[in-house]
Amino acid sequence: MKKTLIALAVLSAANVVNAAEILKTDSASVDFYGQLREELKQVDWAKKSDDTHTTLSSGSSRAGVNSIYTINDDLDVLATVEFGIGQSNSGTSRKHYLGFASKEWGTVTVGKQSVLTDDVWGVENDWIGLGYSVLPEMDDYGMYWLQDAMIKYTLEGSAGWFKAAYSYKNGNDDPTTAEIFAGTTFGNIELYGGVGYLEDKTTSTKTKDITITSGGATHTVESKTTTVNSKELKHGMLTVNYKGDGWNLGTTYWHAQVDDNAKNTKLTSDSVAVAGSYSFTEKLSLYGGYEYIKDLQEEGNDFNGVYSGLLYKYASWTKVYAETGFNDSDKIGNDSYWGIGVRIYW
Repeated sequence: MKKTLIALAVLSAANVVNAAEILKTDSASVDFYGQLREELKQVDWAKKSDDTHTTLSSGSSRAGVNSIYTINDDLDVLATVEFGIGQSNSGTSRKHYLGFASKEWGTVTVGKQSVLTDDVWGVENDWIGLGYSVLPEMDDYGMYWLQDAMIKYTLEGSAGWFKAAYSYKNGNDDPTTAEIFAGTTFGNIELYGGVGYLEDKTTSTKTKDITITSGGATHTVESKTTTVNSKELKHGMLTVNYKGDGWNLGTTYWHAQVDDNAKNTKLTSDSVAVAGSYSFTEKLSLYGGYEYIKDLQEEGNDFNGVYSGLLYKYASWTKVYAETGFNDSDKIGNDSYWGIGVRIYW
């Protein structure tokens, strides 16, 4: 019974409740899971361009294998590998980790995993928008959602849950990250939050060909530019969410401070998101939200965004959604978008 509960928790966390069973014994289970995503989206850039931008994309479609092996009544070995199958990520490694799960002591996993910021997220619930309010994962803030060398710990109980993660720099091939989050519930109210830190001292090299003309002859030479990063990110968040009968409404606050020592710059940003949903039927719901960001990516660039959509869950293995939104920022201008999408799970 205990192994079944752990299996359900692992599969549910990966959104793979319809996973196909490869192996099932008293001491082991291996499941093949995946998501096919297709999305049609059109963006009107307003002041930034006279043209609209329309895309049909399979985005971050993915597949993977989850394995659970029982050692004793309170200890399982976990193994997961996940890879991209979309047009932009086909064949790329998304996740790759091993670990141990104990009902009493929690779960420890080691390997390529998602950061806790991405796991916890907050109340923002758009399907097509870019998740601007989750500041640590925005461009220029530095926290990529996957880290190659991460140790992650999760403990859940009747009083709430606790998550901690640390990723190693791998000889400065990767940034160092550390995060702690915790949450609990009081009746219909969910309360959770956490803090995190990133230090990025990685190097990157860009190569391009340069054409030189001399003495009537043209030569092409290769130019390499190496950039050494020296960036620190400190961030924190707090979320309060109320779950009613067929509806929910919540708010998330994010704070982020980026110190770029290589450029001698410092940026402090704050975001507030308010989002919720209302179920018309068991399968059809309306969702939407508003977000405000102070100093998004640069000082003096305040951002406002609003979105709304319909989500139809035909069955446990599929969902269809339609969404529209409008964004405005002081220095970049405004844009609007609409889109429809479908996801198939197994």
